Amino acid sequence: MTSRKDWKKKGLTVEVKGDDFNRALRTFSKKVQDTGILKEVKDRMQYEKPCLKRQRMKKQARKRWERQVEDLIARGHWHPDKKY
Repeated sequence: MTSRKDWKKKGLTVEVKGDDFNRALRTFSKKVQDTGILKEVKDRMQYEKPCLKRQRMKKQARKRWERQVEDLIARGHWHPDKKY
């Protein structure tokens, strides 16, 4: 039989210091938000057709590309009227 000291901590953990549960809860919520666990759970709750997933991914890629071009234009490395 293993003791509690031998257990490895798995997942997200937050230590409650000085009976300040509210602070620990805020810290835990922030960690969950940063890791994207909640978003993944919501995504898995309903099925998405492959064609709709492709459409969503293409739209996201297009947005990333447009942001990148805007950044290049702002830095002067890309001219909006020139055909590349």
